[in-house]
Amino acid sequence: MTVITILVVQLFGSMSNYKLAPQAQNGVLDLRGWNFSQQGPVPLNGKWEFAWRELNGPNAVSNPLKQTLYAQVPLSWNRMKLFGSPLSGRGYATYRLKVITSARDSMYGIWVPNISSSYAMWINGKLSLREGDVSYTEERTRPSMKQRIAFIPSRDNETEIVLQVANFHHFRGGIWQSLKFGQFEQISRKNKSETIRDTLFFSCLIMVGLYHGGLFVMRRKDWFTLLFGLLCISMAIRILTTGEVLLNHWFPSSSWTFALRLEYCTTIVAAMAGCGYFRSLFREDAPTRPFTVLMWCGAAFLLFTIYAPTVVFSAGLIVYQAYLMAAILYGLFVNIMAVRQQRLGAVVSLVGFTVLAVLIINDIVYYHEMARIRDLAPVGLVLCMFIQSLMISLRYSKAIQEVESVSQALKTLNYGLEGRIQQRTAEFIKINEHLELKNMELERMENSKRHLFSNISHDLRTPMTLIRGYLEAFQDDVITDKQEQKKYVKLMLAKINGLNHLIGELFELSKLEARQVDIIKEEMLLEHLISHLEENYDLELRGRGLIFACYNLTYRDVAPVSLNVRIDLDRITQVFDNIIYNAVKFTPTGGSISIRFYYESRPHEPTLRIEVTDTGVGMEMEHLPYIFERFYKKDQSRNSSTGGSGLGLAIAKEIVEQHAGQIGAISELGQGCTIYIVLPVYMK
Repeated sequence: MTVITILVVQLFGSMSNYKLAPQAQNGVLDLRGWNFSQQGPVPLNGKWEFAWRELNGPNAVSNPLKQTLYAQVPLSWNRMKLFGSPLSGRGYATYRLKVITSARDSMYGIWVPNISSSYAMWINGKLSLREGDVSYTEERTRPSMKQRIAFIPSRDNETEIVLQVANFHHFRGGIWQSLKFGQFEQISRKNKSETIRDTLFFSCLIMVGLYHGGLFVMRRKDWFTLLFGLLCISMAIRILTTGEVLLNHWFPSSSWTFALRLEYCTTIVAAMAGCGYFRSLFREDAPTRPFTVLMWCGAAFLLFTIYAPTVVFSAGLIVYQAYLMAAILYGLFVNIMAVRQQRLGAVVSLVGFTVLAVLIINDIVYYHEMARIRDLAPVGLVLCMFIQSLMISLRYSKAIQEVESVSQALKTLNYGLEGRIQQRTAEFIKINEHLELKNMELERMENSKRHLFSNISHDLRTPMTLIRGYLEAFQDDVITDKQEQKKYVKLMLAKINGLNHLIGELFELSKLEARQVDIIKEEMLLEHLISHLEENYDLELRGRGLIFACYNLTYRDVAPVSLNVRIDLDRITQVFDNIIYNAVKFTPTGGSISIRFYYESRPHEPTLRIEVTDTGVGMEMEHLPYIFERFYKKDQSRNSSTGGSGLGLAIAKEIVEQHAGQIGAISELGQGCTIYIVLPVYMK
């Protein structure tokens, strides 16, 4: 419900923002009255200068004898008319817009959505973005789709945008989504928030899909668990091909054609899996003939999508959507019949599927350029995911109650016939024990699901809490000094930059272990590393009532400012984040956390030993060999007292080892803890 509420608020905010935003007139958008700090980015909607079947550069001189044309943006070419004649979605054109702003005190940027199906953008005469290859012919045009951000380096009050667009590979061409113009920080934040949203939805759906697949493996009789898992996985994969197109970020070599086919195929597979799920769940109420027709039609659509050219099957979008609507109507019919027959969980299923159906219809309307908010179907599926878990709990709870009733009846019967049916009683006791074991397995599955969700939030909670604290300090005017404000802003920016990597790191732990993640090492003075750590943690830890200090003790063995380390600073900062924030959890107020640097001369190469020491509660020695294992947890250990998932030190170990280093721990219960890192060091 929280997710739905947030999306409803965003919907009304988006609609009001569109109504208030100024519109471009005759190729000019006047934003001198727009307050970007308060009103946010503005959509570049309105009348752009338009040249059909022309690819004009930023310095092209218009023909004074030729009439200047203007086109509405956003609007696909398929819905445009030129001199009374409708345009085709295939072709090429040039858009031009001049944006006028008031005196600029910050840098601006442009958020560019997916434009069908290739484009090149010039800003103030300089080529800023290129997605695919733009040309006059299909053979020389290469399609591509990816949301991008364009940075506007100039601080002039006027910004000229020239956009060349070519499409020969998709049925729909042109700019059919709004570009956004605003402060670069706002545009960047919008792009990152969409990436985080899509990643979270993908993670939730893929894990729940695998979880239900596991339920089917444990109980092959319940086909509805397998089909629901297939529905979740197909929708999760579809998320990779829409919006931020995470598929291109994670697999840069993937082609536009493959992504488009995958989007259409996963939609059809999700519809087929959804129909099969409801038929398996409420088999007595599901008609067979419509289901068979839907399955054969879905198979035909899949083959057509795989083998037909992209421009052909994309032209049949309305046919695909009609099939999707037929699948929705089938699901609604089955749910309504199940409610009428008072099937277990039917009401809950109908409510969840109705929400999902409404959001899918919203997406269908959006792809017809009649709605503002896109890709809401995954939200509805996440809601259905939780409802499905509730239904499974209801079903198994009822089964357990029936087993308990049977067990009680057997005990009563056994009391009167004990001498005659001892053998049968023993068999029933074994059956009861078997059912109890199954119940314990189900409980372990539920705990596993909660553990997976906990892992996702593990590395997000701490930086978000810190940023929230800083922002509350600004809001409550706790910090008024300009220098202090700058320092806190710098800290927040550092935390946000670190947060960009956190979600990826949850998925990259296995890649780190397989050595499939690139570590970008750069040479850095040891003094600079120490200064970076002091700036990163000093103010924050002192604010928590802890004593923090860094000690460079290498001067005992080598000359000052003579040591270099080759490290990936972001990854090493992540290691210190995990270690220090673990130490903060277990160090009482008034305690201390220190970082000491030692130079060690070894036979083959010198090394730098870094020790992070706290005065906290410490841990038993028998736990030390295991604390760097993933998900290690002990009831009396440091992790268990705070509910940690045990991922942090496992990630730290992999990063340190990829720096050709070592990591370990020294501790005694009640004597604090020391985490040491050994890295190669180089003389300047």
